[in-house]
Amino acid sequence: MPIRDAQYLLSLVEEIYAIEELDSLLEAVLTKARRFLRADAGTLYLKSNHKLFFSFIQNDSMFSGDQAEARYVYSSRSLKLDGASLAGYVAKTGESVMIDDVYDVQSDVDYSFNPDFDRKSNYRTKSMLIVPLKIPRGAVVGVLQLINAMDESGNVVPFSRDDELYLNQFAQYAASAIEKARLSKEMVLRMVDVTSLHDPFETAQHAKRVGAYSVELFDKWATRKHVADGKIARLRDYLKTAAMLHDIGKVAISDSILKRRGTLTLEEHDELKKHTVLGGQLFRRRESYWDVLSRDVAERHHEHWDGTGYPGDYSVDDTGKITFGPGKKGTDIPWSARIVAIADVYDALRSQRVYKEAWSQDTVFAYIQGHAGTQFDPMMVGIFLGMRDVVESIRRKYSY
Repeated sequence: MPIRDAQYLLSLVEEIYAIEELDSLLEAVLTKARRFLRADAGTLYLKSNHKLFFSFIQNDSMFSGDQAEARYVYSSRSLKLDGASLAGYVAKTGESVMIDDVYDVQSDVDYSFNPDFDRKSNYRTKSMLIVPLKIPRGAVVGVLQLINAMDESGNVVPFSRDDELYLNQFAQYAASAIEKARLSKEMVLRMVDVTSLHDPFETAQHAKRVGAYSVELFDKWATRKHVADGKIARLRDYLKTAAMLHDIGKVAISDSILKRRGTLTLEEHDELKKHTVLGGQLFRRRESYWDVLSRDVAERHHEHWDGTGYPGDYSVDDTGKITFGPGKKGTDIPWSARIVAIADVYDALRSQRVYKEAWSQDTVFAYIQGHAGTQFDPMMVGIFLGMRDVVESIRRKYSY
């Protein structure tokens, strides 16, 4: 490996190790590998339950411009760990594969190329480089697949042996970072699972969808507000986790209230509303920006733009009694909570409950639009209404 490549490898490793949130890390691993090797497209798979799942797909020829929807395309599909696919073969054997033209794969090898994607999309896959993501003890946690190396003139060329060496080295470091981030995300999801033991509607899939909706809305809102790209990237990671834990305070609410199928009494509804304050109290470290953001979201995601929400300017006495005050209004509500408010309501209305059927997307969008300026931040509503394809792609990814 040339010294300039080794130096670049170290810089990339430092960058990915600085990313704590799993999805941001996966996207960064694929993006950085593709850009360095000038690959037109690529896929990152994660291994789970003896299958490979599409985690991120990128394709400059097909997904030009806004990449938001492309993050979720095909992501619910999985592959078996066998030779029926190149990625499945690499995951099963732990060996990398490099092919100059996948349509010239010989019949005497233990893997094959499936041309279905090319036929359906009119894409022409040619050169491929597929490497396993192995953690230090040797276990394969995923596969990194690059497609169609490009020369400086934009022509498709084969990957080189140096490319294979570089990508294998990078994949080893990436696998360790992914495993660490995966464990952190699992801890967050376990916290959500604890909540779901009390509230059957607060599921891991609901939390994942609210987190994903929130960061996509934040991206577009922050870009419009001219927030620096580096700051957007950092805040995405904090916001996603905070959004997933927005209802963590429900662990302190009685099961008899959370699991009630009928209408709550006024007293029971007031008790339920306390989950905002109780959730916020879990995040006390003011020197931690993650705690600050998580507290803002937990406390304020039920505030309304016109001031009719809760908990408002609440107080807590020495006995722990919570008294609500006048609701927060407009931009006095933290931006993070205004984002999660839209994401949470959208997913709740789009989901089936024992007391209602799932609403159609058109109906939910009409509701959100109709409550712009009263319940929701009107600027954020305008942005969210332009995200139809993105939010439905997210629903498909986290549908089960």
